[in-house]
Amino acid sequence: MTLTTRLFLSMSLLVAAAVIGSIVASDALLRKQLEAETATTLEGEARLLAGFLPTDSTRWPEIARIAGDQLVARVTLIDGTGRVRGDTEFDRAALANLENHADRPEVRAALEQGVGRDERVSASTNARQLYVAVRGGPPGIAVVRVSTSLTAIDARIHALQRAAVGTGLVMLIAAGLVAWLLARALARPLAQIAEAARDFAAGRPAVLPDSRVPEIAQHVDALRTMHEELDERFDALRREREESRTLLEALSDGVIAADARGAIVSCNAAARRLLEFRPGDPLPPLTELFHDQQHRTLIREVLEGRAVERREIDMGERTVLVSGRTLPDGGALLVMSDVTDMRRLETMRRDFVANVSHELKTPLTAIAGYAETLAAEADPSSQTAGFAATIGQNARRMQLLVDGLLDLSRIESGHWQPTRSVVEIDAAARDAWAPFAERAETAHIRLETTVPRDAHAVSADPDALRQIFTNLFDNALRHTRAGGTIRVAAQVVTDGVAVSVTDTGSGIPAEHLPRVFERFYRVDQGRARHQGGTGLGLAIVKHLVEAHGGRVEAESVLGHGTTIRLHFPAVTKP
Repeated sequence: MTLTTRLFLSMSLLVAAAVIGSIVASDALLRKQLEAETATTLEGEARLLAGFLPTDSTRWPEIARIAGDQLVARVTLIDGTGRVRGDTEFDRAALANLENHADRPEVRAALEQGVGRDERVSASTNARQLYVAVRGGPPGIAVVRVSTSLTAIDARIHALQRAAVGTGLVMLIAAGLVAWLLARALARPLAQIAEAARDFAAGRPAVLPDSRVPEIAQHVDALRTMHEELDERFDALRREREESRTLLEALSDGVIAADARGAIVSCNAAARRLLEFRPGDPLPPLTELFHDQQHRTLIREVLEGRAVERREIDMGERTVLVSGRTLPDGGALLVMSDVTDMRRLETMRRDFVANVSHELKTPLTAIAGYAETLAAEADPSSQTAGFAATIGQNARRMQLLVDGLLDLSRIESGHWQPTRSVVEIDAAARDAWAPFAERAETAHIRLETTVPRDAHAVSADPDALRQIFTNLFDNALRHTRAGGTIRVAAQVVTDGVAVSVTDTGSGIPAEHLPRVFERFYRVDQGRARHQGGTGLGLAIVKHLVEAHGGRVEAESVLGHGTTIRLHFPAVTKP
């Protein structure tokens, strides 16, 4: 419905309501007022007539006729019994045939109260009549009644109603004219504003109207300001989008974004290269992008809302790390990193370290042997004995380093796999402690074990578990002050058994904790080297535990000691 139609209908309803209200008011209020005024006039005329009636009863019919003609009303003279003694509309002969008027409401009220009124249809004239009767008159007359027809009042009210209807029609025409004028002043600018808003939304140039109506002018100004701000924001968004697209295309990692239905909405150049799609080739849905079952499982996990972190997959001759996240709108985001060259370099590094370490074992063994021979044959107080002892000590350190590198290379290359069996934690810990017992006793450091019955064993390679404890004890002894304690504990956790080795040593600063399991990483370089550490112990522990399908964590409070916690899978019962 247009604004013009709404304005016209609104004004028409208002005018109609006003006309109907005036008609109802004229029929109710005005009629009541006019009837009251007429009744008051008739009462005064009846009182006046009652006061001037002669006592001669023979003249009453004639006086009733004359008075009625003069007053333009019907005059009726009634005695105490209700018999009509004179009436304007009946001669003397007809009076005897009239009904007794004692039961008329106005007559009865006049006899009782002095004045009586009634409104009814006259039986003789068949018209609505207003009767007013007053008590009084000469002897023989008890009530003087004056009545008049209400036709004149009805005619006045009907005339007023006709005038109200005519006025309403005029007002209705005026309402249409006003509605048309308002439509020109309001509807056209509003329609132009709506059209301009549609043009803004579609990105087309728009023309805003000029209006003299203050409210519309304010809306036009607000819309113009909004359009300018939107243009600025859209320009900023376009610039940010272009920058993001440029950055995305410049990434060496492949990035793929899909909507909730799996349709790919964004794919950078690196992802196309990895997937072997040319720049203009259409991309299939994300669920059909890969054909290998392993890859499809990864995509399904991401679309189901599970996060995937750096999962390694093979794509032909290339090795790719894939990370996946679910987007807030239900879509998915994949980040693919080509690590083929990195894996090749890691393999070369492992092979190089393994080969060099293997080649170093023979000369180091010879150096250590000759140094021990020289030290044994030389005078203990001579300089030669000191040099030989230093050579032997450093050769043994190099042997430890080479052995650690060989162990790491063997684990990382996958050539070593744990031979699992059920290993008692307490027994493995004490076997590993035995070589350190003398050293610990000298430093007054004791070993405590707290292994409950429900966590007494783990499923692990016995030699690997012993080597894990050996490396952890070696580290703990180097950093625990005299009189300290090294505690081995175990407890059942959700996914298996957690074994912890806790010392009361100097602790590790919080900023170093994330890197303590890296090879050759030392918190205190000088102190660790002075105490004979190789920097490979915790790295070997981490790789051995992960080879069992577990994980390792480090907790420490500076000055209060360190806890290394090992998580092993639950023991599989036969």
